[in-house]
Amino acid sequence: MGISLFLSIENQYESLRRVNSIPVMNLISHQIEDQVINHQITADFFAGFQRFSHFPEQLRRYSRLGAVCRRVYVFGIPDCEPPAISGLEFLELAPASSLAQEWFLLVNTPTFWATLVAREVDGQDPVTKSRRFDAVWSYDVEVVERVALLTSQMMEQPYQPIRDRDYARQNFHISEMNSSMVNQIEGINELSQRRWSRLQTLQALSAISAQRLMPFLEESAKVLLEVFGATGVAIAFQVDNDSYKVVVAAGEAMGKGWGVHLTDGICGKSIRESRPVRYQDISHSQRFDSQLPTAKCLIAAPIHHHKQSGVVALGHPTPNMWDEEDLDMLETAGRFMAIGIRQFVRHVQSKLKSQQQQQQETM
Repeated sequence: MGISLFLSIENQYESLRRVNSIPVMNLISHQIEDQVINHQITADFFAGFQRFSHFPEQLRRYSRLGAVCRRVYVFGIPDCEPPAISGLEFLELAPASSLAQEWFLLVNTPTFWATLVAREVDGQDPVTKSRRFDAVWSYDVEVVERVALLTSQMMEQPYQPIRDRDYARQNFHISEMNSSMVNQIEGINELSQRRWSRLQTLQALSAISAQRLMPFLEESAKVLLEVFGATGVAIAFQVDNDSYKVVVAAGEAMGKGWGVHLTDGICGKSIRESRPVRYQDISHSQRFDSQLPTAKCLIAAPIHHHKQSGVVALGHPTPNMWDEEDLDMLETAGRFMAIGIRQFVRHVQSKLKSQQQQQQETM
């Protein structure tokens, strides 16, 4: 098994990567596992433990997974004899294998899909003094399908893509998981208040239906106003090579429906450079943002949707209101909004396909 799941996706999904401690990795893993167990989701479940000796403390949990799933595949170096558990298959890794350095989970069904792919990195977590992992954790169907394809190659099996996905049910699962994480997060001391707030943001955004695009974007803007304490939120999308259009202006933001040149404002800069942007204090400069005219502190992050480049920008009249961690948090929110847009597109496509099938049946 020469393939490395993490090395195969690390550059493609670099914006999703975070270095996590073992307590955080366990929290994420348990949320995915619990969702399968609690909702009796029939699936092929893949888990990388690095070593079989790491497995015994998860024995009860994986016994329950084995009773629910079609099959549970556990990967690791055979440094001890694994227990015989119904529904589980232990796959041995050579010590030199790339997968032996990786912690991963994959579940991919029509109603729930999620993945965690991580690789151990040098050094210790400064608080827990435990191992650290460079990790990609995602509910995005594009990321999950990429990992599922790699896993099928690793298993030397043909890849069978899922054609029809239930995005409403997926939203329910994401909302439930994030709600559970928020309830548990205070018990993990190494997470800062800002990271806890980021999870609150994801929880709130995940609960919003993306079956109607504009209500989804408008409600997302309201969530960001509250979570960040912003006085204005603008959401815009690129129209052509020269301009973008403001589609949402919440709070003190202005310009809904405006067409704006790409050289103007923090929205234009973030779209042009396809990266987060922060202006700490524009009080003593000539810089002025037409969409967020009262703001002295501005942050913006891309909404990476493959059909159209977008941006979400926040403003506040107090200079130095937000730091790098806030910018990172907004980038996370922008990625989640992109997932919502993709869900909306797929919902429309599925609806059109259903209508076409009905028309053909009545002909």
